[in-house]
Amino acid sequence: MRVEQLKAARPDLSGMDTAKSDFENFSMYGFTIDYPSACRVEFNSKSRRESGDVGFTLPDSVKVFLSWGELEKVTKRFATADEHANYSLDAMKKGKNVKNFERVSRDSISLHDHNTSVNKVRFDEKALKIFGRGKDVPREAYSLHVHCDKSNRYFVLYAMAPVGGNVTYEKIIETMRDSFNCH
Repeated sequence: MRVEQLKAARPDLSGMDTAKSDFENFSMYGFTIDYPSACRVEFNSKSRRESGDVGFTLPDSVKVFLSWGELEKVTKRFATADEHANYSLDAMKKGKNVKNFERVSRDSISLHDHNTSVNKVRFDEKALKIFGRGKDVPREAYSLHVHCDKSNRYFVLYAMAPVGGNVTYEKIIETMRDSFNCH
């Protein structure tokens, strides 16, 4: 199939409304989240109730991941979701292909009686080629970190997306975040 045919076959996300009708509900191991109905859902075959991840791939190949794990293990290192998020973002910032890292926003919101850490960062991803360097690619990353005592799990919702274009990834992530229920 030619590139033009592939592009034509993909649903256009630019006109996507973040209304409930454009989303479907995903439920597994007692947690739920709404995701864009145009997504392909990918399960990690090693996932289990205690830990795992699932990916939601948008038609333009941007992926949104939901990962979870045992709360007891993560709270040995991080007392709060905010500390957990800071560690994750610091690790991203130190990545060898990351430059011009900037935290655009940081917020703590209450989600189903849990304090959460919501972050948005912007950075340039170094494009590597076999001979020399390619052009750096500007990216935005979104994350939500939740520590849930009731289910004894932590959850991280995250995505990396290109900057610009017609798609409002931030609105898609916000809709998914706001629909998330950990128990």
